[in-house]
Amino acid sequence: MQEQKELWKEVERLQEILHETVSKKGVNSPESKRAIEAFRNKMEEYNDSVKP
Repeated sequence: MQEQKELWKEVERLQEILHETVSKKGVNSPESKRAIEAFRNKMEEYNDSVKP
């Protein structure tokens, strides 16, 4: 359970970074693409951790 909370905090942090990066650089910038990939990977990790 604690691990899921930690993962969720990381998901929220990456979401903030993603939003800032896309706002400043545009959605097609290399920085945004890296932020999108990091966010997706962490969301997938979180989703895998909550599956029964």
